[in-house]
Amino acid sequence: MVVAMSKPTFDVDQLVTSSDASKKFGELRKKAKNLPLYITDNGTVDTVLIGYDLFEQIYDRLTQLEEENEQRILMQRIERIERNPESARSWKSVRRNQEA
Repeated sequence: MVVAMSKPTFDVDQLVTSSDASKKFGELRKKAKNLPLYITDNGTVDTVLIGYDLFEQIYDRLTQLEEENEQRILMQRIERIERNPESARSWKSVRRNQEA
């Protein structure tokens, strides 16, 4: 079952102005290991500070989703060719078109 993630929410304790972020970066790095911090510029969130563990989790999940999508696309193409073998193109033809 695929679970869609909702847009991140945050509370006021996670908001940090860019000027505070520049003054208290070391302290904020430590806090960000437990909870993402949202750095604002002129009242608008423009940067998110997260710990490396969370970054790795996000990166791993993104990689997994990209691989699953590639497999889905490949399976769709195989099914299309199985239904209509005349639509198949040679690898040489595909490569020639990519080089152009």
